[in-house]
Amino acid sequence: MSRIPDHIIDQVREQANIVQIIGEHVQLKKAGRNYLGLCPFHNERTPSFNVNAERGMFKCFGCGKGGNVITFLQEHQHLSFPDAVRQLATRLNIVIPEETIDDPTGMQARREEARAALREAARLYTDILHSSDGAPARRFLSSRGFDDRTIEAFGIGAAPAAWDATMKHLLANGFTDQHLDDAGLVVRTDEGKVYDRFRGRLMFPIRDDAGRVVGFSARVITATSDAPKYINSPQTIVYDKSRVLYGLDLAKRAIMQARSAYVVEGQADVIAMHQAGFTATVASSGTALTPEQLRSLTRYADRVVLVFDADAAGQKAMSRGIEIALQAGLDVQCVVLPEGEDPDSMIQQHGTEAMQELLNAALPWMTYQMERFRLMGDLEDAVRKAQAVRTMLGWIGGIPDELRRPFLIQELATAFELDASLLTPIVPTPIVPTMAQPTTQTVVQRQTQPVALQPQVLQLLPSELELLRIALAVDHGLALMVHQFDMTAESFATTRGQSLFHHILLAEHETHSIIDYIQAHPTLPQQDKDLLQSISSSVVVLSTKWKEFDVDLPTHNTARSIADALLSIAIHRKTEEMQTLLTAEGSAEGDARLDLQRKMHAVATVIEELRKRRYSPSSNSTPDLTWLDVNSTSAS
Repeated sequence: MSRIPDHIIDQVREQANIVQIIGEHVQLKKAGRNYLGLCPFHNERTPSFNVNAERGMFKCFGCGKGGNVITFLQEHQHLSFPDAVRQLATRLNIVIPEETIDDPTGMQARREEARAALREAARLYTDILHSSDGAPARRFLSSRGFDDRTIEAFGIGAAPAAWDATMKHLLANGFTDQHLDDAGLVVRTDEGKVYDRFRGRLMFPIRDDAGRVVGFSARVITATSDAPKYINSPQTIVYDKSRVLYGLDLAKRAIMQARSAYVVEGQADVIAMHQAGFTATVASSGTALTPEQLRSLTRYADRVVLVFDADAAGQKAMSRGIEIALQAGLDVQCVVLPEGEDPDSMIQQHGTEAMQELLNAALPWMTYQMERFRLMGDLEDAVRKAQAVRTMLGWIGGIPDELRRPFLIQELATAFELDASLLTPIVPTPIVPTMAQPTTQTVVQRQTQPVALQPQVLQLLPSELELLRIALAVDHGLALMVHQFDMTAESFATTRGQSLFHHILLAEHETHSIIDYIQAHPTLPQQDKDLLQSISSSVVVLSTKWKEFDVDLPTHNTARSIADALLSIAIHRKTEEMQTLLTAEGSAEGDARLDLQRKMHAVATVIEELRKRRYSPSSNSTPDLTWLDVNSTSAS
């Protein structure tokens, strides 16, 4: 196994012109020290996408995405970290000397070899498709209306008919039996016989979201009485069926632009939809739709449109899809296809415009499910109606967004002519996916009790602690410091404050998971790790009991808090300077003493001006330092 050396990564990041590279994808305009443009990661009319050339960083204050030139390519072109680094290195003519890393179990090396075997198998199947042996497969593809461009985009191929042709080809190209087993390309019988898993079939490569082949789905070309229509790769060390969405590597850009994805049932449906121009289409691969697959979509989409077959199995799958999509935090709509049609046949028989009309008429999930209950007779008596309500309440209870749930409960209550107050108490506890959720609540009441601050905190100024809190616990706080206040480690007054902020900036650059990075740092003192963990844990939220009172809560002004903290640090520095001058003045004589007194007068004037600015009546408020009181009572 090999990796890119750290010093090469640093060299790439330092030499890459972030304004030039991002400017190839985003129209940027100079605005002071920064460059502004419309964010490429979400739809907006007012520019909120900032690029800071001096620090080599970007930040969108609309959707929250940020990072350096490497992470921009990762996000925008959906590359892995190594691939993004290699792309930039090639552009900058930087040679990457690969170095080995520890792989004591050998599993990483096995995965790499399995992927290489799958890539080679995919190349072989493509060659077979375009050879004389691939004529039956080509005729089949032509009969289904798939053109050459689509075939190439999806990497469609044909497996040789011989029992061991793929195996012999791979072994001749340096792969071993272990590699073929790990890739799922061969079958071994109890008697010890080995043969190709895929023979004489049309081959659809299954690729992960990075475009790497992880398996295959093989379709029979000529109908026989005993051959299954599809044979799929088994679960392997590189292919987890529950996580891979077919077509996502080709669809993710369109999905991200629309923040919406079409989800269909099969590979042929995906290919037909893409060829017809509906490129934001994906499907489950070798399994029913899973929660993991839908959670993977949340990186690109806010909404899914389920386009399943009209038969009983398809409609049952639609209902299950609604449930798990809601649990993933997605909005859901449903397309009802005509009886006997799937997306592939719909496009072939009725054309793209007819398919577009159906997609335009997609129903909100609750409307669709109510109609399905009606058709199944579940709205004909009180008992079945109650069960239908409980089913949909269960789905609503699984939605992670607390604000959406009351609106949907009200909508459900209206549909069944019930009082929402009757339904609210019986909504199940939500199933929250195990993934990071952003914190955007108003800062008023402590939700989690931070670890008691150690005596070492006294080494830091209160204003420095406030800045660390904003960097770690306030949405976009660190971005505001860097992009709008041009803060660096030197903005802090104490050596410890400078060190802590330096590590926070490094963590943001490298991983965007600051606390995980800091906790794993090998040289950072444990007391500093504990302090930053404590500050990060001091996130607070609005008490629900404030809703009982007619109270206008003040809006927390993060920018004002940063400005006030920086003013306090400036006053501290000038005060220290004054103390140094006072000490020197005590032992000075004559002109030297007069010179020191003049300097002291000048410093005192600056301090007074700073204090007037800090405490002027026009100031909205003093910085919010109430989080430091770990013994304070709840705001409820």
